[in-house]
Amino acid sequence: MKLGCFGSSKDLVSIKKAGYDCAELDFCEITDMPDTQFTIFYKECTASGLGFEVFSGLLPLTERFFSKDFSLDFWLEHTEKGARRVSELGCNMIPFGAGKCRSIPESVSLQNGSSHIAGIITAFSNLLGNYHIQLVIEPLGPANSNFLNTLPEVHDFLPSVKSQNCSSMCDLRHMHKTGESLENIITYHSIIKHAHIDFPRGDLRYFPDPTDEYPYADYIDKLKESNYDRILTVEATAVKKEFFTEAKVCCEYLQLLLN
Repeated sequence: MKLGCFGSSKDLVSIKKAGYDCAELDFCEITDMPDTQFTIFYKECTASGLGFEVFSGLLPLTERFFSKDFSLDFWLEHTEKGARRVSELGCNMIPFGAGKCRSIPESVSLQNGSSHIAGIITAFSNLLGNYHIQLVIEPLGPANSNFLNTLPEVHDFLPSVKSQNCSSMCDLRHMHKTGESLENIITYHSIIKHAHIDFPRGDLRYFPDPTDEYPYADYIDKLKESNYDRILTVEATAVKKEFFTEAKVCCEYLQLLLN
């Protein structure tokens, strides 16, 4: 199992120095770079020694699939531009969270809402497949979305996606928040292609730390038991004091739990 770390383009040196194998960067940040900036960034990535197999943040969280202003054509064009770029960096997977984007309004039935979302996910999945990038649906907690919040829900939803390029993932925070059994990692191992971890208590996503008194080993042990051998990414989007120090402590801690 490899260790990844969330970050932005400015964090490459810190992520590598902290001991991670991969950086999971923001898809929209890379997509929106001017060509000259991306050329420079590409060279920085190549020189960093990190892997860039996974990018997150496919769409801005301000988008809403059921809004009359949502333009699928616009975001497919945006995604194709980004897919070309991240594929050059070695990307082969993009998580699809976007909880509020995919939430179903009360005025829409579950059946109709599910069908609408399946169509959108099918379009993105097929497009990304052209660049050998798999789309993985992220089960989220109720604070993030009212649809597809557990692995069983995603498992039952996947047949409605008309693409062989779509699967799922697991995230400790959301499993903790929903009370989803960690046993589901084993039960649904066949659809789990990626994994996230952070300190799941509270609203802010901090780096796991050995002083947290949280049983991270339970989550990691289930990943091991399911024979998961891909990337485990730390999705820390907040720091208590300083990014590098907390990232390094976390990496060393997780490496101990993985061995």
